[in-house]
Amino acid sequence: MLKIFSTQVSGLLKAISDKEEQSIEESSRLLAQSVLSEGTVYFKGFDEMGAIVSEALYGENKFRCGTEFTNESWSDLLPVDSVVVASRFLNDESAAAFCKKIKETADCHVILIGGREKDVDVDVPADIMIDTKAVRGLVPLDDGSRLGFPSGLTALFAYYALFLTTEEILEEYDEE
Repeated sequence: MLKIFSTQVSGLLKAISDKEEQSIEESSRLLAQSVLSEGTVYFKGFDEMGAIVSEALYGENKFRCGTEFTNESWSDLLPVDSVVVASRFLNDESAAAFCKKIKETADCHVILIGGREKDVDVDVPADIMIDTKAVRGLVPLDDGSRLGFPSGLTALFAYYALFLTTEEILEEYDEE
């Protein structure tokens, strides 16, 4: 099972690198703009996606100007801020409602990370969406079910792609 899982995960990570490159680049430019404008980069993770918040704030490489989005954050939101929202799926109702409220409150940049389910419309007020490609378990069982749904793992990979690309952009400004 582990061999199947690792092979499938490798494929998902490669798909994120290849197919989400433009979304990651555009998102990183928005995040760099917030940092350079002395804004705040907020992180909000729904359910298991709290791992992204932890990594951004407490990991070895903390995100510049990063903070967790809390109930108190609503009154602090400014148009120069950015909010990175992570949910299992891009069409998650809680995440969609959250993104909508952010746009209504401060119209700051919203970046949504999550899996895009096949044949499901995604109508979320986010500036950019990054598809984690994780939509189901990767290891098939004899009864037709699947195990090993790597939503958190692929979302963390997408986060690191954002982090590294944003740092690359900010380093160019630091050198000037």
